[in-house]
Amino acid sequence: MKICCFFGHRKLYNTEELQKKLYQTIEKIILENGIKEFWVGNYGVFDKMVSYILNELKKLYDIRIELIIPYLTHEIAEEKVFYNQRFDSITVADIPTTTHYKSKITKTNEYMVDNSEYLICFVDKEWGGAAKALKYAEKKKKNIINIAELN
Repeated sequence: MKICCFFGHRKLYNTEELQKKLYQTIEKIILENGIKEFWVGNYGVFDKMVSYILNELKKLYDIRIELIIPYLTHEIAEEKVFYNQRFDSITVADIPTTTHYKSKITKTNEYMVDNSEYLICFVDKEWGGAAKALKYAEKKKKNIINIAELN
């Protein structure tokens, strides 16, 4: 099964326009590429926007939404009902347990890229975790759509 993952900056501006482009892009990749499985993180505005849009599209299409996390958090454990309503499954990324905690999100992003054929992102800065994940995906020659570059 083909998988699409997502990366974007934690803080975003002009989110209304971004939300429209993101919805259209995800719907297009479902229809044109037959993508049925989507992996998303849980950090920041972009990830929350993606999970909201995926849940809206799930009402129209047969898709799966998987939350990929570097480690189980207290929030997820306490809010299990909320997370189970938003995601079909929650997976702790298969990264070495010896990974330093400051590198776990980066390694989780690499795990998502390694296991996905497609990447939809919003990266308009050359620094930060999203930019690092995009560079990694480019090196791995993944199919990338950067919403920041769409007109």
